[in-house]
Amino acid sequence: MEWTAYTFECADEAARESLVAWFDETHPVDVPDEGDCVHGDLVDGDGTERAADLAWVAEYCYVLAADPVPGLLIESADLWARAAVGTFDSETETCTEAVLYRSNGDDAPEELARHEGADGLAGQDVLYRFAMVHRFRFRAFAHAPPAPMLTELFGAFDAVAGMGWGSDLLAEFEAETGVEPTARGVEFLESDPVLAEGEFYEAAEDG
Repeated sequence: MEWTAYTFECADEAARESLVAWFDETHPVDVPDEGDCVHGDLVDGDGTERAADLAWVAEYCYVLAADPVPGLLIESADLWARAAVGTFDSETETCTEAVLYRSNGDDAPEELARHEGADGLAGQDVLYRFAMVHRFRFRAFAHAPPAPMLTELFGAFDAVAGMGWGSDLLAEFEAETGVEPTARGVEFLESDPVLAEGEFYEAAEDG
């Protein structure tokens, strides 16, 4: 099984609310008045409806679909600042590719970076790289994982923890990616809006 995960980073929470409203108005997605996730359909550039999960937290909106949705980035580009598109393969438990874009408003988004994930890490190495290098909250899915996997996946509401200084996870992802951890990157992970106060350090110490 393969799937595509979109991560939209907006300028602030108000801008993210506008993006969620855009999905509600432009696609056959019935966004609830109260809540932070929904399952519906996205209409691609060819008029085809594709089942998708949406979830949102803080200034981020996450979308999961089986295949890439043609036109989605361009049509919504005036509502987000940066976006990442990750493709995943559940058989090898790998993020096969992740591309980071910057919005140029009405023009085509600009590609900022492109990375291949390591086999068997389910995109956690990409999540680490994006946090350390780009300070971007990459996720593997929206509110529900698309397939059971041995390696843990991270979705919109899963806090990335256990990567504190000296932890085994930090050393593992540094070895896999060749990217050294930075103080700003670790601080970025620590400030994840899903984490309870002190939870990051507790998990890092446990790791």
